[in-house]
Amino acid sequence: MSSRKVIATSGVRMDMNIRKNGIAMVAVAVFITVPIGMAAQQPPNIVFLYADDQGWNALSSQMDPDIPGSKSDFFQTPNLDRLCKEGMRFTQGYAPAPLCTPSRNSVQFGVTPAKARVTIINFDESRQFGNPEQALGNLIKRADSRYVTAHFGKWHIHDVSPAECGYDFSDGETTNVEGNRKPNDDLNDPTDPKRVKELTARAIDFIRTQNNAGNPFYLQVSHYADHAVFRSSPEMRAKYDKLKPGKIHADANFAAMNEDLDLGVGAILDELVRQGIADNTYVVYTSDNGWQLDKERFAVPENKSRPLRYGKNYVYEGGIRVPFIVSGPGIEPGSVSRVPVIGYDLMPTFLDMIAPGTKPPAYTEGGSMLPILKNEGKGIIKRPDDFFVFHRSVAKRGDGTAFREGSYKIIVYWETQRILLFDLSKDIGEQDDISSQHPELTQKMFKKAQKYLERVNAEKVIARKITHKSARHRKRKRFFDC
Repeated sequence: MSSRKVIATSGVRMDMNIRKNGIAMVAVAVFITVPIGMAAQQPPNIVFLYADDQGWNALSSQMDPDIPGSKSDFFQTPNLDRLCKEGMRFTQGYAPAPLCTPSRNSVQFGVTPAKARVTIINFDESRQFGNPEQALGNLIKRADSRYVTAHFGKWHIHDVSPAECGYDFSDGETTNVEGNRKPNDDLNDPTDPKRVKELTARAIDFIRTQNNAGNPFYLQVSHYADHAVFRSSPEMRAKYDKLKPGKIHADANFAAMNEDLDLGVGAILDELVRQGIADNTYVVYTSDNGWQLDKERFAVPENKSRPLRYGKNYVYEGGIRVPFIVSGPGIEPGSVSRVPVIGYDLMPTFLDMIAPGTKPPAYTEGGSMLPILKNEGKGIIKRPDDFFVFHRSVAKRGDGTAFREGSYKIIVYWETQRILLFDLSKDIGEQDDISSQHPELTQKMFKKAQKYLERVNAEKVIARKITHKSARHRKRKRFFDC
């Protein structure tokens, strides 16, 4: 008989809500038997580490070896540096949106925020392609019923729960609230203000338990760092208070929080080695969007994204280009890929890792990264469309949609019908609008973007800023700060 002991799959489920440190945890388990010999063909484990609001240049390793500014001049991230050395960096890794909720929804359901009609915080009757039976956790189980799944940390998808989406273990429907407790909260550990240690401990316990039981697993750890409010452990803050600030990055508190997150990454990497499963585990690291740049609220200067432009809430590169690293079996250590990848590629990639050839639902829009990962970063990713669309239904300063095809990218200001064109191969900072030099290309890309948005029934853009008052009117005040 196989040593397989416990797994969650279809059939009768047992849900248990457990209170721990003020967070709802959900455990789902069902007993099944596995045919003799299946355990000998152990499929790979997957660990997905998801940072919050971490910009492209927030690491101490360059995301692009040819661009010195693609790493921090102050922050230290030795464990993410290690992950870069062990795996593959993507110089053009993208979040699906410049905001957390649309990006997280996109990862779980495999479609663009435009197609999901979840482009900001809008969850209502207009939502599309949100059937939890077609969510990532459930698809993993259908691809291989031996897998045990877990999601720890920030969920922030407001109309479905992790359990509904196929996660056997989770913290429930968490938002930023759980990661931003007040310092005097008796449930909050002052040495762990962003709950990095807590999430990491839970992840390590999950890894040990499933490995001891002989179960392959999918583990997603969605950190609350680096989201505001910026808070760090006293020990790490003391370190950065003694270091010379950089010219671009100089905030000791943020730097300390960023390295607290890095320590959590290292602890999980170490545990995979201790358990003897590092060689059979894919580790994926990325962020839900770029830097938080609201300097009036959080005292962060807007130059921290340089050489990229702007940050969170903007469809410029600073809001959507993020760290993207993958390590695992068959991936060349220290390799670099210049192939553009995006968060909704993860669903088909994970399914391909688990059961090669497994296809996601027909309506999904990503493609498997596995051929690139197994080919030293070279090749193409097969997607239904050969372009990226970043669409926001409520624009920030008027920019509603970005459309990238090849190295060219347009940004559409719907209110004024102004269209900017950039060549990212020459102008990663989006400083030189070349639309007047290439009017035909600009219009061609604009019409293609329009056609796509019409095809997927995307929301119309409301050219105004969200305020607490307007959010209250829409009965979404508690989800305003994504």
